[in-house]
Amino acid sequence: MSTTAAGVARILLISDDPKMGANYRGALQMGGYEVIQTESFVDVLGTAMPDPDMIVLCDLAVFAYPGQAALVLRVPDKMSPDELVGEVHRRLALRATLLTTVG
Repeated sequence: MSTTAAGVARILLISDDPKMGANYRGALQMGGYEVIQTESFVDVLGTAMPDPDMIVLCDLAVFAYPGQAALVLRVPDKMSPDELVGEVHRRLALRATLLTTVG
């Protein structure tokens, strides 16, 4: 898992609902993650976060990024912001464990 210089995992939050996205972004930031929020994948091209550790999709039908290596989490209906933070943490920790075990 790659992280920032401060050791914080980077999350790319793609949400076509700005209000819902803001709620999730705030919870993830409070959970200690660096978060960039955008309404579409196209909007994030050229930003300062080229390689997020996880991509979180809210209410999006399709996501395609050739060569992307980040985990992708689609937020289920009715998931609370706190539940999202827990799921992101669980998946990132599991990936780190698997990479350590395999490596």
